[in-house]
Amino acid sequence: MSLGKTITYICKGLPTTLILLIASFFVACLVGLGLAWLYLRRNPIPSGFARLYLGLVRGTPPLLMLLIAYYGLPLLFQRFGVDINNWAKMFFGISGLGIGWSAYLAEAFRSAYLSVDQGQVEAALAVGMDEKSAFRRIIMPQTVLIALPNIENLLIGLVKATSLVYVIGMVDMYNAAADLSNQNEGVYQLSIFVILAFIYWLIVLLIEWGFRRFRRHYIYVTV
Repeated sequence: MSLGKTITYICKGLPTTLILLIASFFVACLVGLGLAWLYLRRNPIPSGFARLYLGLVRGTPPLLMLLIAYYGLPLLFQRFGVDINNWAKMFFGISGLGIGWSAYLAEAFRSAYLSVDQGQVEAALAVGMDEKSAFRRIIMPQTVLIALPNIENLLIGLVKATSLVYVIGMVDMYNAAADLSNQNEGVYQLSIFVILAFIYWLIVLLIEWGFRRFRRHYIYVTV
């Protein structure tokens, strides 16, 4: 089997992989920010809810989270009179991965925020700056910079986790590679999956390059 044919066939699942990656990461960031905010509140009720959520989600394997989203969300929506059984599998894939990664991102945001010296806020208030301005101009830039390495690692981990959507029947790159291997009765199995690994590696390299560029630009702008 030619190299070009193998790459072309595997890349049939590339759009699905990229949509899953971008959309689920966006969902995970939004939910993670909300959870980090709840966790840091002094009120024990929202803080306790965030702690419980983080403990449950981080203790659930991503594969199992996808299955729970696929089979559990239709039952949950049905209680509110909404039938989502015929919705696209992409919705369940994004939901499962987004929920699963939200807990890890929440911890990244929370730990980064706590790493910033809060005495800087007191100093800003002492010179006449209001709390919102102090948070936006002093705390937030440092929090983002501290959180970036963890966010990058989590995004790279999510790249690999997208391959798990085969359990709900989605045709991503991994599923396409497995299908190609089955068509050839496993004769070219090793070469097919080596090529697949190389494509995943290229995606990871692009992510690393993007974060390096963003970090340099961010430091230049905020300094």
